[in-house]
Amino acid sequence: MVFIKEPVIIDTDPGIDDALAIIFAFLTPEIDVKALTLTHGNVGLDAVTKNAVTLLHAVHEQRKHLGEPSSTLPVLAIGQSKPLSIDLVDATYFHGKDGFGEIYDELHPAPDNWEAFLDSENSDLKETTWFTASPRDAADEILHQLAHAPPLTVTICAIGPLTNIALAIQRDPVTASRAKRIVIMGGAVHVPGNTTPYGEFNFRADPHAADIVMQTTQGFQHSTQGYERRLALLKENKQAPQHVVLVPLDGSNDGTISKADYDNYIVPLGKSTPLHGFINAFMRWSFHICAAHYNLDNWAVFDAYAMFVLLEMIKDKGDGKNNEDFDKHWKYEYLDMAVETEGRYTLGQCCIDRRSWRKNQVPWHQQANAVQVITDGDGKRFRKALLATIFNAKFVNE
Repeated sequence: MVFIKEPVIIDTDPGIDDALAIIFAFLTPEIDVKALTLTHGNVGLDAVTKNAVTLLHAVHEQRKHLGEPSSTLPVLAIGQSKPLSIDLVDATYFHGKDGFGEIYDELHPAPDNWEAFLDSENSDLKETTWFTASPRDAADEILHQLAHAPPLTVTICAIGPLTNIALAIQRDPVTASRAKRIVIMGGAVHVPGNTTPYGEFNFRADPHAADIVMQTTQGFQHSTQGYERRLALLKENKQAPQHVVLVPLDGSNDGTISKADYDNYIVPLGKSTPLHGFINAFMRWSFHICAAHYNLDNWAVFDAYAMFVLLEMIKDKGDGKNNEDFDKHWKYEYLDMAVETEGRYTLGQCCIDRRSWRKNQVPWHQQANAVQVITDGDGKRFRKALLATIFNAKFVNE
């Protein structure tokens, strides 16, 4: 079967659920991962980089194990080690000090001499590496990828703090607006946060960056006319409105893997393949944390859910057409949403005008943003797609 491949840049801070999202993307034939751009987030940038190299190595070893032909190597670009304006925070309380659930000491060591492969000028490594090290930082790599592709064809999937993307916008807003869309896992719109009472982690980790990205949606229209206007503006070397799709906590809470799924479909695979050995090394940590800290027997894999949203939207080139399947399974709304950047207690809060009497009136803050916010999805379809794609799960009578 011939698949239409969507070129994708994944901006990430791996992170356990980041790892599942990235693996899901690599194993999905409709997605062509062009680059991983790394940011601070779940752990510090050094640990994030080690985790990305280890993950890419596991994917490479899996392809060798399966005898699959070599494909174009993804680019790996190292980004920002801290937020734009606030102090650094992390999520080691959930992901462990290494970001992968303490796997390196015994369960799954990093590749030998892994740091050497980050040297983009070392020609001796070109035939042995499993990624291409970028000579550019992450923000410039994002711009490079967008500049060298036709306009409105490359999708960005952002599953960490938005520092790199905001910097790309600040450095070159016209080139940054060449992205087809930006699918973001972040924010808590109608529910409490998960890091603070108001802040979801990715938005709380760099609220200024998140607000910059939301502002790029001003003037966006999800229609044929809107799509043609974006193309026309880019042809004139002007910044075009961006299509931002936000997958917040309240839109992704049904994107879960249960402990029963883990025990039935994942644990039995053990170390049967390089990739499954790697995944089993870090997933046992997640279910332990969910049970011990939150009294839950399931794990909400938010980042993988956002990647599934990206996959579901591929047929829509940005004009709102060919969306029949998406509209059947997903609910969403377009919101004039900003992100709180100064609040003592509310950093990272998703701010919308909730006053019913102001509905359909002029924007409540300067020019209106137009963020497509996922409010509900199809967790059962996501679960089956994830488990079948990564773990070859077979479902009977479900």
